[in-house]
Amino acid sequence: MFGAAAGFAGLLLVFLGVSISAFQSFSGDTPPAATARFRRAGRWILGAFLLGLVDVAVSFAWLLSPSRALRDVAVVLFAIGLAATALAAVTTARAMLWR
Repeated sequence: MFGAAAGFAGLLLVFLGVSISAFQSFSGDTPPAATARFRRAGRWILGAFLLGLVDVAVSFAWLLSPSRALRDVAVVLFAIGLAATALAAVTTARAMLWR
């Protein structure tokens, strides 16, 4: 669980980097409406990444002190993080591909 959660968090950093680099490719005088989809994708990705970090922390705590409650929380957070990763991928793809 610990390694998988860390892997998904790392994957989200790739999506975040793509979104940030695309956002920064616009000039400073670009209207906010033109960059809104990149900011929205960035917020989704950052939220999913932070959720992944929480899952890594809970999984690490479970490794240090095994208990069923910590394991259950880690599994639930992982499932939510998996869904958030899929949503972040779709949000990033929509922002990058369908302008």
